[in-house]
Amino acid sequence: MAHINQPDGPFQAIDHPAVAGRERELRALADAVRRLVAATVTNTASPADTAALADEANALADRIEAHVPAEPPPRFGPGGHEMEGPPITHLRAPFDYVTGICNPAAVPVEMVVHMDSDPPKTRGRAVFTTVYEGPPGCVHGAAIAAAFDMVFTSACSTRNASGPTMMLSVRYRRPTLLDVETIFEGWVETFDGTITEVKGHALQDGQVTAVAEGVFRHLDRETLNQLAQRG
Repeated sequence: MAHINQPDGPFQAIDHPAVAGRERELRALADAVRRLVAATVTNTASPADTAALADEANALADRIEAHVPAEPPPRFGPGGHEMEGPPITHLRAPFDYVTGICNPAAVPVEMVVHMDSDPPKTRGRAVFTTVYEGPPGCVHGAAIAAAFDMVFTSACSTRNASGPTMMLSVRYRRPTLLDVETIFEGWVETFDGTITEVKGHALQDGQVTAVAEGVFRHLDRETLNQLAQRG
């Protein structure tokens, strides 16, 4: 299945100074690096071949680094925290560690906000590979927690309650398997104008593998924009 800005996937313009005009090309580069990382942790090449591959990888890194400006581009573009309403994360933060389609460290978790549900929910989908392995054949707990954090952050925005995480608690009920689609859901339980409590779960094949709760501190748009500009 092709995803956003992949060769056969839907095109989405991203209004970010380091992405606009090369959305598909940068997605292709990030996906290629994802392949390299996956192959790095699963290959059994000989010592000589491994050394040669390292030289080639370093040569490619040198070529890419030649295009890195002295002042790195911002993490958030014009579609960042100043946007009203639920976040479209690949537009606001294309280099996010969890959801960034242009960040090869991200799976990425692809999220959709469902405002018509009661309560409104954020649903994230991901297929974790061996790169994110913890126990044999299973997703690392830290990767699951990171996905919950971003899904919950998005859920907060459905109530205009954006802000940093104060607490995140995950209870792992059963192993979350590699190479199986994982669906994360998050929704706001309570919001008193300052503190937001969020709950959610992760599912594989309809079975709950983990449940989570989070507490977030609401910050106004101006403060969020100031934090974004620091990045």
